[in-house]
Amino acid sequence: MHYFQTRFLEEADKFIAGLDTKSAKKVFYNIDLAEQTNDESKSVK
Repeated sequence: MHYFQTRFLEEADKFIAGLDTKSAKKVFYNIDLAEQTNDESKSVK
């Protein structure tokens, strides 16, 4: 289940394109993990 969808700005695309493959994969992995995580403990109530 995804809680939100990430949309990249052009600047973010350029930044990620400049990373080495291992770093770029880690960025995408962490974004995917965040999209699937419901962290209610940090939400504003």
